[in-house]
Amino acid sequence: MNKKILIFMPSIEGGGVEKNLFLVSNFLIKRFKNISIITISKNYKTKFNKSINFISLNSKIWDNFGRRFKYFLAIILLLIEILKSKNLIVFSFQANLYCIIICRLFGVKVISRSNSAPYGWSKNFVKRYIFKIILNLANKVMVNSKQFKNDLKKEFNVNAVCIYNPL
Repeated sequence: MNKKILIFMPSIEGGGVEKNLFLVSNFLIKRFKNISIITISKNYKTKFNKSINFISLNSKIWDNFGRRFKYFLAIILLLIEILKSKNLIVFSFQANLYCIIICRLFGVKVISRSNSAPYGWSKNFVKRYIFKIILNLANKVMVNSKQFKNDLKKEFNVNAVCIYNPL
């Protein structure tokens, strides 16, 4: 595969999504040669295979800023990578809506790893509608449980693919 795989994870903070990120990234690097992670957080760099390229900002000062600011900075890095090469596949682990919109605008394939159950944040009709539209723009939506897959189908009509953590 000649495509470059970009993994989009603006803020690595050490939770459950991050553990999934480490597993999936280290699994993929065994099968594909050109994998990069776009992130503002470099604190967990040692958890990744050394062959994985990090696309980040040089200063560690950005680790002191909030998640939304890191999302903004990472989106800029994503735009730069998209403009450098159209031969990309993007795996979005965080800031999925922003990432999906940008990738679709530039014709880049995007796989979104959804990690938040819809019941907690989708009580607002406008939010539900926005999420339904944008999540369905992704080329694929990836989840890590059958229950979550069923929830996304029921709430947003998203045909997610259930992929368990590679061991």
